This record gives sequence, structure tokens and C-alpha cells, in this order.
Amino acid sequence: MGPYASPNQPPRTAAVDTLRALVPDDADVIRVRAATPTPATNWTWTHAEVLGAYQWPPYPGEPLRPLGHPVDDSTHASLTVCEFLATHQYAPIVHLVRAGDATYTFSIRLSCPRWEDWDET
Repeated sequence: MGPYASPNQPPRTAAVDTLRALVPDDADVIRVRAATPTPATNWTWTHAEVLGAYQWPPYPGEPLRPLGHPVDDSTHASLTVCEFLATHQYAPIVHLVRAGDATYTFSIRLSCPRWEDWDET
């Protein structure tokens, strides 16, 4: 978790932990791109890649801070992201960024921003 992630995080799940293993430890959000499912692929996700990893900014409204660390772009990463999307595409932590004829781009939240706790204190 990045330095601005909430200490009161929801319990970690195995599905999110598989994505965490693909990016640097301090990543709070990842962006992935996946090939659009088609009838030829039986409407399943078959190819994906991790585009980048980011940390939450210190205050709401500021842009995400990209991490300079390389991300995993292997076949294992592709399969991991495809399996995650197959079961969690509509989870609250997954946000569709862009949909096109050939690809979909998603932003996946690995941890909550710290400012979500400001109203609770």
C-alpha cells in the first residue's frame, strides 16, 4: 500500500492479491487493457496487459501518481488479469476507463485513498 492508503483497509482477498503480485508493493491502483471478448473467444477475456501502477495523491482531486517501477508484462500476468476480469469485472473496485472495438481499459483499485477516512475522525 502506498503512503496515503488507509490503515483501515477492507480485508484483502485472494483475487486482489493475485493482482498485487504483478505490480510494485506500494501500488494503490493499476490500469489494465484487455482484448475485447468476441464470439470466437466464447465471450471470455483471453489477452490482457498491465499498463501501469499508481499511488493515490495526498488530496482528493489531484491526479494519480505513476510509479516508475516496471510492471509484469508476461503471459502469467495476462492470464492473471483475464481470470480476475472474468469473475470481478463488475466489482466496485473495477472501473471501466475506455471501451473500444478491440480493447477495454480498466482501472482497478487495490487500496482505498486515505482521505476516505477523513470524515470518520
